Amino acid sequence: MTHFDKLRLTEIVLYILNKTNGLDYYHVFKVIYFANVAHLAKYGSLMVSDDFCALPDGPVPSNLYNCVKGEQFCDKDLQSMLDESVSKGKDDAYYMLEAKREADEEYLSKADIEVLDESISENAYLPYGDLRAKSHGEEWKRAFEQHGRKVVDVIGMAKDGMASDGMIAYIKENLAVEDALS
Repeated sequence: MTHFDKLRLTEIVLYILNKTNGLDYYHVFKVIYFANVAHLAKYGSLMVSDDFCALPDGPVPSNLYNCVKGEQFCDKDLQSMLDESVSKGKDDAYYMLEAKREADEEYLSKADIEVLDESISENAYLPYGDLRAKSHGEEWKRAFEQHGRKVVDVIGMAKDGMASDGMIAYIKENLAVEDALS
């Protein structure tokens, strides 16, 4: 992830936390996941560049997950951005997150805000079991069953998001161009 990607991800987290007046990190991860899937299916591009990994309780944005959970191998740049802008709950509420400031919406497109608002409305207050079941789509199952790092595939996410055949072809073409340029 680039520095700009990390800034955008931080602002996305803040946007969600401000809209919900704080939320547990499980729901934040799923709101981001479903917004990312919707963005991909509708616009043909990812909203967040973080890899999503298939964990037992559903897909999570891996760099964000590592930083929020305080893992030793988290991205220090992203961790610093989150520490400055998000507060974590204490003791029994360790899983709760609250915004320390408003999100800078200059980092978010109208399309980002559209899919985030939709995902917040649909997912932020779902009971844990319902959200867990909803997040266990076909691509999650495929990724979860593979060996090694269980990264969710972009095309699989688009299919789970009901992207049209034309959109999937467009996404594949863009991924091929990105690979050729990297």
